Amino acid sequence: MNAKCAMVTWQDLIEFLWCISKIHLGETDKEFVFQFCQKDVPWEGMGALAEMEGVSGFLYYHMKDLGLLDALPKSFAGPIENSYHRAKQHTLAIAAEARALSAMLEEAGVPVVALQGLSLLSVYGEPGLRTLGDADLMVKPGHKERLKGLMRGAGFRAPTIMYPDLLYKDGIWFDIHAHILNLDRIQHRGYLFPENLTSMWERAIPLFDQPNGLLVLDPFDNFISLSAHALKHSYSRLIWLSDLHESLLLWATTRNGWERMVDRARFWKQEKVILYALILMERVFNLKVAWRVKRELGMQQLNIVEKHLLRLKLRGLSSNELCIPLWLSNIRGIGRKLRFVRETVFPQGEIMAQIFPEKSQEKKRIIYVQRIANAIILLGKNLHQALTFSLSAKGYG
Repeated sequence: MNAKCAMVTWQDLIEFLWCISKIHLGETDKEFVFQFCQKDVPWEGMGALAEMEGVSGFLYYHMKDLGLLDALPKSFAGPIENSYHRAKQHTLAIAAEARALSAMLEEAGVPVVALQGLSLLSVYGEPGLRTLGDADLMVKPGHKERLKGLMRGAGFRAPTIMYPDLLYKDGIWFDIHAHILNLDRIQHRGYLFPENLTSMWERAIPLFDQPNGLLVLDPFDNFISLSAHALKHSYSRLIWLSDLHESLLLWATTRNGWERMVDRARFWKQEKVILYALILMERVFNLKVAWRVKRELGMQQLNIVEKHLLRLKLRGLSSNELCIPLWLSNIRGIGRKLRFVRETVFPQGEIMAQIFPEKSQEKKRIIYVQRIANAIILLGKNLHQALTFSLSAKGYG
């Protein structure tokens, strides 16, 4: 490589990750990567950042494909190569368990849907690209115990009574859900997503070759599910936007693809949730979304808080609580908003016990006081961070 140029900025690092966090790079993307590699890059920090954002698989894949890996420090190239191959083996192991589970489900007649990363196995193709921390499954509430029984028969166990729906075997975790937003655990999320998911179940298609085995949501419903999941986690990892981007490419070029997506978003009352994701992807992936699509999803109805929070996210705001004000913007009525905030701060007993596992029920008042104190501290930290990014002349939003 040529002599190094000036040290990169934090903005440069983020935009580089944005560039490589997709399966296919265009010629402009490749040129950007080559130019970036001429700079004085803190490669070890870059590797750590990519790992944290869940996109180290993309980083290794593209640097190797472009013939750049051997010219970079071994302290960077070695770890991301090892991470890539570990992710590949882990994904293959999860896929094998999911396929075996699919055969059991077909025989038992228990409908189950794969969510999140597990639903995207065929989208990514190369198993090392997309790290799977665990595998998420959705089952109808009346079938949850039956599913857990089948999985226990296959050797899975819940390591702790605190998380009875999180099952483990030989390094593989399956997380069992009864709803897209876990309404069984947090009731007032019913203000955010319909409780009845019958239409999703009816449109679901086989994930593997067993017609009545493990299912995956149809591409439009799955995009809505992925969008709701990314918002629930406040877009805190880049990989969730990559999931959305790669999923979008599957249906965006199909006949009436955008119109069908808008129809499904309206059906599930998720117009703004989809709009938030598209706004972020427009900047991160240079996605082109027609104005008419954004208008139909409610672009002109976005309030000043929503617009500002999305800008701050693009500037680098990192907050696990970003979803709360965005969700509140989607809830109608002061009473509903207050009930939602109350349950967010003081969730049901099972969740509160998970937050404070060392506290006994005899100390319930102390727990509530501590929860209020924690909420105030978090609010202060988030307001300080938001103000810092708002006043900063730098950024990339």
